[in-house]
Amino acid sequence: MSGCFYLNGLSSILCRIAELLNYVLPVLIVLGVVYLVWGVVRYMIGDSEEAKKKGKDGIIFGIIGLVVIVSLWGLVYIVVNTFNLRRDNFAPTPFELDRMLPI
Repeated sequence: MSGCFYLNGLSSILCRIAELLNYVLPVLIVLGVVYLVWGVVRYMIGDSEEAKKKGKDGIIFGIIGLVVIVSLWGLVYIVVNTFNLRRDNFAPTPFELDRMLPI
């Protein structure tokens, strides 16, 4: 169940974006690491200068991608903490219970 159901307006939108990014960013990090490793492999096994250049470009782009992804994840946590969108271990209010329970 979403932890954003108790928020309204812009806070709800920011909270939902943060939840979405918390699911997507780990997958992007894995893909970035795989791309980085693939660049290292291409660089190591490359015979020609062109193959080594492609491998080096893969390494550089992999590192840049990982830095961007991790920075984006940090930005999500800054937004969540700035707007106080985190709510852990609190009992739901009666209004929240009405919304959670089927009628």
